[in-house]
Amino acid sequence: MSLFTVEVAGRPVLVFHEQSPEAAEELVATLIGPDLQEFEAGGEPLWDGQSELLVRAAGTEEASRWQQGLAEAREGGDGQDEEEFAVFLVALDEEDADGEAGEA
Repeated sequence: MSLFTVEVAGRPVLVFHEQSPEAAEELVATLIGPDLQEFEAGGEPLWDGQSELLVRAAGTEEASRWQQGLAEAREGGDGQDEEEFAVFLVALDEEDADGEAGEA
Protein backbone atom coordinates (compact mmCIF):
# COMPACT_ATOMS: atom_id res chain seq x y z
CA MET A 1 0.00 0.00 0.00
CA SER A 2 1.36 3.40 -0.98
CA LEU A 3 0.20 6.56 0.73
CA PHE A 4 0.86 10.00 -0.66
CA THR A 5 0.56 13.50 0.73
CA VAL A 6 -0.50 16.57 -1.22
CA GLU A 7 1.22 19.78 -0.21
CA VAL A 8 -0.19 23.16 -1.20
CA ALA A 9 2.48 25.86 -1.19
CA GLY A 10 4.53 23.73 1.23
CA ARG A 11 1.64 22.90 3.60
CA PRO A 12 0.56 19.23 3.84
CA VAL A 13 -3.22 19.13 3.36
CA LEU A 14 -4.32 15.63 2.30
CA VAL A 15 -3.22 11.98 2.50
CA PHE A 16 -4.52 9.37 0.05
CA HIS A 17 -3.77 5.93 -1.34
CA GLU A 18 -2.53 5.26 -4.87
CA GLN A 19 -0.57 2.53 -6.65
CA SER A 20 2.44 4.57 -7.79
CA PRO A 21 3.90 8.08 -7.62
CA GLU A 22 2.98 8.63 -11.28
CA ALA A 23 -0.63 7.59 -10.66
CA ALA A 24 -0.76 9.81 -7.55
CA GLU A 25 0.47 12.82 -9.53
CA GLU A 26 -2.09 12.17 -12.27
CA LEU A 27 -4.90 11.87 -9.69
CA VAL A 28 -3.91 15.16 -8.09
CA ALA A 29 -3.69 16.92 -11.46
CA THR A 30 -7.06 15.70 -12.71
CA LEU A 31 -9.27 15.26 -9.65
CA ILE A 32 -7.84 16.15 -6.25
CA GLY A 33 -6.31 19.51 -7.18
CA PRO A 34 -9.52 20.96 -8.61
CA ASP A 35 -11.49 19.55 -5.65
CA LEU A 36 -9.15 21.32 -3.20
CA GLN A 37 -10.53 24.62 -4.48
CA GLU A 38 -13.95 23.62 -3.10
CA PHE A 39 -12.74 23.11 0.48
CA GLU A 40 -11.89 25.99 2.80
CA ALA A 41 -9.72 26.37 5.88
CA GLY A 42 -9.67 29.67 7.73
CA GLY A 43 -12.09 31.16 5.20
CA GLU A 44 -9.71 30.51 2.27
CA PRO A 45 -9.76 27.74 -0.34
CA LEU A 46 -7.22 25.01 0.37
CA TRP A 47 -5.83 25.64 -3.10
CA ASP A 48 -6.04 28.85 -5.09
CA GLY A 49 -5.58 27.07 -8.40
CA GLN A 50 -2.15 28.61 -8.91
CA SER A 51 0.15 27.71 -6.01
CA GLU A 52 2.39 24.70 -6.46
CA LEU A 53 0.88 21.32 -5.65
CA LEU A 54 3.48 18.80 -4.55
CA VAL A 55 2.79 15.06 -4.33
CA ARG A 56 5.17 13.07 -2.15
CA ALA A 57 5.28 9.87 -0.14
CA ALA A 58 3.36 10.28 3.11
CA GLY A 59 5.44 10.56 6.26
CA THR A 60 5.01 8.23 9.22
CA GLU A 61 2.70 10.58 11.15
CA GLU A 62 0.64 11.33 8.04
CA ALA A 63 0.27 7.62 7.31
CA SER A 64 -0.82 7.02 10.92
CA ARG A 65 -3.49 9.73 10.62
CA TRP A 66 -4.76 8.12 7.40
CA GLN A 67 -4.91 4.67 9.03
CA GLN A 68 -6.69 6.08 12.08
CA GLY A 69 -9.21 7.91 9.89
CA LEU A 70 -9.91 4.77 7.87
CA ALA A 71 -10.41 2.71 11.04
CA GLU A 72 -12.81 5.33 12.44
CA ALA A 73 -14.78 5.42 9.18
CA ARG A 74 -15.09 1.64 9.19
CA GLU A 75 -16.09 1.59 12.89
CA GLY A 76 -18.83 4.07 12.02
CA GLY A 77 -20.25 1.53 9.58
CA ASP A 78 -19.02 3.37 6.50
CA GLY A 79 -17.42 0.28 4.95
CA GLN A 80 -14.88 2.63 3.39
CA ASP A 81 -12.63 1.24 0.65
CA GLU A 82 -9.02 2.17 1.41
CA GLU A 83 -8.27 2.81 -2.26
CA GLU A 84 -10.80 5.65 -2.29
CA PHE A 85 -10.18 7.02 1.19
CA ALA A 86 -8.42 10.30 1.93
CA VAL A 87 -7.75 12.22 5.13
CA PHE A 88 -7.39 15.98 5.41
CA LEU A 89 -4.43 17.10 7.50
CA VAL A 90 -5.92 20.55 8.12
CA ALA A 91 -9.10 21.58 9.91
CA LEU A 92 -11.72 22.42 7.30
CA ASP A 93 -14.31 25.16 7.70
CA GLU A 94 -17.77 23.84 8.49
CA GLU A 95 -20.65 24.53 6.12
CA ASP A 96 -23.77 26.05 7.64
CA ALA A 97 -27.35 25.15 6.66
CA ASP A 98 -27.19 27.51 3.67
CA GLY A 99 -24.10 25.76 2.29
CA GLU A 100 -21.88 28.73 3.24
CA ALA A 101 -18.56 27.90 4.81
CA GLY A 102 -17.78 29.11 8.30
CA GLU A 103 -14.70 28.60 10.40
CA ALA A 104 -14.34 25.24 12.17
